[in-house]
This record gives sequence, structure tokens and C-alpha cells, in this order.
Amino acid sequence: MAHCRKSSSEQLALRISLAGTVLMAVSGLGMGWYVNSDAILLDGVFSLLSMAMTGLTLFTAHLVSRPDDEVFQFGYSHLEPLITVVNGLIILAICLFAFYGGVQAMLHGGNPINLDVALTYALLSTVFSFVIFFTERHIAREVDSELVRVDAQEWLVDGILSTTILSGFLLVMLLDALGYSHWNAYVDPILVSALALAMAMLPLQVLRRNLKEVLLMTPDTPVRRRVESTLAGIARRYDFSDYSCHFTKSGRQYDLEINILVADSDHWPLERQDSVREIIHQHLVQPLGDTWLSVSFTRSERWL
Repeated sequence: MAHCRKSSSEQLALRISLAGTVLMAVSGLGMGWYVNSDAILLDGVFSLLSMAMTGLTLFTAHLVSRPDDEVFQFGYSHLEPLITVVNGLIILAICLFAFYGGVQAMLHGGNPINLDVALTYALLSTVFSFVIFFTERHIAREVDSELVRVDAQEWLVDGILSTTILSGFLLVMLLDALGYSHWNAYVDPILVSALALAMAMLPLQVLRRNLKEVLLMTPDTPVRRRVESTLAGIARRYDFSDYSCHFTKSGRQYDLEINILVADSDHWPLERQDSVREIIHQHLVQPLGDTWLSVSFTRSERWL
């Protein structure tokens, strides 16, 4: 029941996000062209690519809610960090391209804009972006969804982008009022370059966190330490000769493989092996949630 609720909440959040990105992409590209603002065009391009990635993320949320099958016998959870990494790489590429374009515009005399319409768009875009960000962040916390959390971060970036654009246009008004209107043409490319550098920080954080899961690296988290300490206690209780533990996280699923070395197989009949498996399940799998557990017993150290 909890899993179904999580899946439905995720898909609701992502559908809201997808509708929002369609609106932002169309209005941003159209308005950026109309007022001759590269900063607004960047906002529109970011929304356009977010629209594509949100659609892909929505499809991924549907996939990871499905059980394993003959093709994906370990389930679909590994697609979640993979899609997140692709998403982060695309956002990072946009940021680098936008930074280059902003620098080139500054070197070629700047970019004058139609201020009145641009100011209204920037204000509405700021409010809209933050409304969706706070909505998605609330849902992500309620159901503990990395997919929605990453998508919410995109709206945070878009909200910061719109806020900075709004501040830049207000600066243009101030420069006009103070008699420095000849500097106005440089405000838009400066905004683009500064925003591109600022936005690059968020995809870098997303990539650092999710690349570990794509590469199947053991997570260095309190969860890992709890697994290790709990397993060490079980090993002392049942007097294992030795054991090994392989622990990874892929999306919302943990993979836990435990190999136990026993000295005398006569003291480890199947019934006792299964009782240890049940103990491990109760103390580790149930607290972790979605976990693929494998517990093997052997008399040879080569299988540890």
C-alpha cells in the first residue's frame, strides 16, 4: 500500500512539473525572442530541456514501480540513478553553453532589451517556479522520492534564474534613472554568464551523489554503518568463522549480499541457516525497506 502511494504521489508531482515546464518553455522562448533577451531565452531553453527530462523521469517513475520480470530480473530500480545522471549532465552542458554565449555577447557590445514586457515576464516566472518547487519538495519529503527531489531542484534552479533575471531588469531601470543607460546593454549577457555558473553547482551535486549508485559504489552513509554493526553482532552471536558483506544502493533499492564461512557443516543444517537468514531479514531488511538480500553459507574461504 505504501509503495502504491509513493508511486502515485511521484507521478502526480511529475505530471504537475511536466505541465509547468511546457508552459515555461513556450513562454520563455517566445518572450525571449520578443524582448531580445538572451537571459529569458536561457530560461526558456532550460525549461524546454526540463520538459523532456521530466517526461523521461515520469516514465522512469512508472518503470521502477513495476516488479522484476524476465528481462529485468533484478527490477528497474537501477534506471533511477542512471536517468538522474543523464539529467545532471544535460543541465551542466546547458550551463557551460550559456556561459560561453554570455561572454561572447559582452565582448561584442552587449544586448539591449525591451524592458517593460521583460520585467512582467520575469516576475510571473519567479512566482510560478517557486510555487512548483515548494510543492514538489513537500511531496519528495512525504514519500522520500529521489526522482521528485531532483526534479524539484530543477525548479529551484529555474526559480533562482528567474529571480536573478528580475533583479537584473530592475537594475536596468535603476541605471536609466541614474543616467547610465549606456551600460544597460551589458546587463543581459552579464546575467546569462553569472546564472550559468551558479546553476552549474546543482547538477554537479546531483552527479556526485548519483554517479556512486550508477557505478555500484558502496554508500558511505549511516545506513552502511548500521548494516556493518548489526551484521557484526549477529556474527558474534552465532559464532561465524568469518563472513563477507557486499552492500550497494541503486535508486530506491539496496542490494545486500552476505557470505558466511562455517567450520563444520554438521552444525549448520538448513534449518539453522534459514533461522540466521530470518534474523538478518528482521534486523536489516525490514528497517531498510526495498532490499535484494542474498545469504550464502560455505566451508571454503574462496567463496567469501
